[in-house]
Amino acid sequence: MSVISDSGVSSTVVRLREGSNYVFDLEISAVDGSLHDFFTEEGEKTYVVVATVFFRLRGSRLEYLGSRVKEIVSDGNGEDLMRTMEYEEANSLNGLILMDRKITMDMDLGLSIPRSVIGIVKDFDQRERNNLDIPNPPWLIISQDGPIRKGYVKLANHGWIFRVETNVDWNSEDVLSLLYAMSREPIPEALGYNYPIFLADKMAKFYRDRAKRTLDFLTSKELVRYRTFRSLVEGRRRSWNLNR
Repeated sequence: MSVISDSGVSSTVVRLREGSNYVFDLEISAVDGSLHDFFTEEGEKTYVVVATVFFRLRGSRLEYLGSRVKEIVSDGNGEDLMRTMEYEEANSLNGLILMDRKITMDMDLGLSIPRSVIGIVKDFDQRERNNLDIPNPPWLIISQDGPIRKGYVKLANHGWIFRVETNVDWNSEDVLSLLYAMSREPIPEALGYNYPIFLADKMAKFYRDRAKRTLDFLTSKELVRYRTFRSLVEGRRRSWNLNR
């Protein structure tokens, strides 16, 4: 079966080979961020958190190795700051990097792309999605040329279709096998998701929600100046809570 990609190029639907052997032995890190805007007597501020989770994939089994978190409070555009922090973190890591990012868009913005990265996003153009009524997942459609290969993947019958972008120089069957192996955690909320990215997202949102409650309380009650919270965040920023 062939489909038309967003660039107008016909691509083949790739499926898992029968009896596929999972021979992976990889270090994998997933990076994701979240933010909260708030107001103080000094004006609008942004709290940004970036979470990283570490795994080893042995065969088809994910082994959790630990996590670390970076937090900051800043002026300026929170989205831009979060994007920059995510890429700074990703470029400091070894092994395969997973991000909830559209890699080609960020590359056009001048950001440095990690050497070995897979970007997996759930939200993309509805016109692209309308061309992807393909039964019987797991399946993958991915281009074969260019520094960043682009495509789509669906890994479970009732799961989402994701847009995929990667500079990993693997054949399409191996990319699909890798993504499938990382989607098999028996968590209903994460059905068909990439589990490391799912966990990094949950961790970032946990820290964001905890900070949001504190920030909103302090600013609404005017009990403590915003600088007090900022000093706490910057103190934690100096020790990133690496537990591996």
